[in-house]
Amino acid sequence: MKIAYPPAAPSSFSLPDVVKEGAKRGVTTFWMLAKVVIPVFIAVYLLRQTPFFDKIADFFRPYMGVLGLPGDAALALLVGSLSNLYSAVAVLAPLELSWQQVTVAAIFLGVSHSHPMEAAIMYKMKTRFVTIVFLRLATGFLLAWGMKAALL
Repeated sequence: MKIAYPPAAPSSFSLPDVVKEGAKRGVTTFWMLAKVVIPVFIAVYLLRQTPFFDKIADFFRPYMGVLGLPGDAALALLVGSLSNLYSAVAVLAPLELSWQQVTVAAIFLGVSHSHPMEAAIMYKMKTRFVTIVFLRLATGFLLAWGMKAALL
């Protein structure tokens, strides 16, 4: 079901119609997000039960330490950079991070996310997508590092 944004303004508003439309859109959005978040959450939970996850975390621990994050958070930043923010949230959720660590990760991901999809768009626009991806990664890292310095 496609939802048109912004919605066409009705000629007159009635509270029951507004509530009905809002509930309908809310449920649609919930299911759209659930289809992404729940499978990723389950996959990360299962991955955490394997020794492979610990190896990933151990490898990235020194790099994530610069941002005040545990090595486990590297998977969330990687998933967010390659996929989307909702997948990154699903990876972050089971990690039991402090609010400060979540804020640092969110700052990075807010700037640096969905690179393959956005690189494809930038390529079609004939921009220097490699440079822009690098700048987004660097900017995300610097802002996250600055936030870490302010919060942790």
